[in-house]
Amino acid sequence: MEEVSRGFPNDFIEEVKRQNNIVTVLSKYLRLDKKGKNYWACCPFHNEKTPSFAINEDEGYYHCFGCGVTGDVIKFIESFDGISFYEAVRMLANNAGLSMPTTYDEEKEIEKLRQKEKVLRALNYAKEYYSSILKKDNGLARDFIKRRDFSPEIVDYFAIGYSKDGFGLINYLKEKGVTLDVMREAGLIKQSENGTNYDAFFGRVTFPIFSKHEDTIGFTARSLEKDPKFAKYVNSTQTLVFDKSKTIYNIHTIKKLRHSETGLNYIIICEGTIDVIAMFKSGFKNTVACMGTAITPFHASELKKYVDKVVLCLDGDSAGQKAMNRALDVLTEQGLEVRVVVLPENLDPDEYLKKYGKDSLKQKVENSIDATEFKIMTLEKVYNLGDNYEKNKFVEKSLEVLSSLSTNSEREIYLNLISKKTNISIDLLRRDLENKHDKTKTSEFKENNDKVKEKLESRLTGDTKAVRFVLASIIHKQEYSLPAFRQNLYFKNKLYQKLYDFAVNAYKNNKSYTISSLFDYFDSENNDDIAEIIGFNFDEIGDKKKEYFMECLKLIEKDSLKEEQLVLLEKFKTERDLDERRKIASRLGEIAKEIKNGDKVND
Repeated sequence: MEEVSRGFPNDFIEEVKRQNNIVTVLSKYLRLDKKGKNYWACCPFHNEKTPSFAINEDEGYYHCFGCGVTGDVIKFIESFDGISFYEAVRMLANNAGLSMPTTYDEEKEIEKLRQKEKVLRALNYAKEYYSSILKKDNGLARDFIKRRDFSPEIVDYFAIGYSKDGFGLINYLKEKGVTLDVMREAGLIKQSENGTNYDAFFGRVTFPIFSKHEDTIGFTARSLEKDPKFAKYVNSTQTLVFDKSKTIYNIHTIKKLRHSETGLNYIIICEGTIDVIAMFKSGFKNTVACMGTAITPFHASELKKYVDKVVLCLDGDSAGQKAMNRALDVLTEQGLEVRVVVLPENLDPDEYLKKYGKDSLKQKVENSIDATEFKIMTLEKVYNLGDNYEKNKFVEKSLEVLSSLSTNSEREIYLNLISKKTNISIDLLRRDLENKHDKTKTSEFKENNDKVKEKLESRLTGDTKAVRFVLASIIHKQEYSLPAFRQNLYFKNKLYQKLYDFAVNAYKNNKSYTISSLFDYFDSENNDDIAEIIGFNFDEIGDKKKEYFMECLKLIEKDSLKEEQLVLLEKFKTERDLDERRKIASRLGEIAKEIKNGDKVND
């Protein structure tokens, strides 16, 4: 039976990768510099200024020593372009002029891809239609554009449009060959109680939502009616191509800015579409919004790919301030530096710009405060510091904020701030904080204890780094690793055992393989161990790699013997055949001697 990798014959996947040289393909996306045997670039999956993204051309894989991502040319296309494994394989096969093989899931994948393309085409047609209607309109929509002071250039850049009636779009799309089913799947039409299909955005100004690849994936639309029965803004419903919890408005501009000559130092996050456009036309092109939903870990990780710093500039009302507090933890957990612009009460960025101008907002952005100071400032608004009880609650909550900070120097800065606000001695505050910090750490330790145990139990008894070094040396076919191929090593960790067996079988059968082929057999995306072994940094070991390898190998041999000993002891208890029991007993005796001799050597 032919071996398959995620629905494709392994031979075909290997040929796709052979015909798509990883350096040639990645050079179309990244600026590469050759140093030594590797090519280097700034990682496209996290923001960095010093290149730590290494590409090994001979072995056909990449590894980032900054964020730890590892993969082959297929995985890169998948991750960078945000497409499925099937789509990435098809793209690379087409590039190489290879015919796609028939696979057990091909029809399903092809149909899904076709449907996605139909939906994207329908959305793009809708964008064109709405734009054309706005250009011809002299009524409410044109008045709205004038009031907002959107120039023709801004209207064109954001492809702003207008849905004047409930049926024009449907007729237009039918002429383009789009079926009602596809319109429905694209979220462009709804159905009335009497079964009539109508435009989901009729009577509204439309703002297309673009993916980072500049495909139209949905719309946000603003009502021109003042009737309270109509929601002011509506977004596309979830579709094959649109999920608002994973969508960032204006991300296509961020991508352009990152690759521009000026570069990108930080991203400003606002609440809505209009705010983004108002900021853009005032020179703040590096502004995004998260489609009316709370900022999610996905949003944060996506932004982290472009920058290390974000500036929150949400509405000045209480809802905006609450949203700000919720967003802070999500963003900082992804390792982002977060600054906050505090706008006056009840003003959003668009209104602030109209009232005070872009220079004033620029100054606010430049003088934005950090996340911790904002949290303390918010608490100050909640509690009356003139009342002793409430002052005590303010101190308690503020110290909770500080207990999560990683360094004493950081905490000291804010202890001074709290001391000034409350007139409480900084020494007293420091002692209270130390008590609170100790309790927090104890609680965290208890919560994580089971997880730590679970991780440790899944690994070998010996030093994890030593085991990874041995396995990395084996799969990377280092000369000094040959003794390990002549052993019968046993790993309690099944994944480690599978890696070892893969390399040893290839060696014994005289089969060559590249590191790239490991991605067809092992799931590196969902397993940190695999990624770290494949991308092991041998430079950390120094010059005496052979000596260290032999030391590590002895450690693993000893643990292998102990694991074999346990298995045989269990087998001996249940074995009824006398000859088999004698063989087991004999082997157990050999193992005991080998362990004893190993201990003597180590002594």
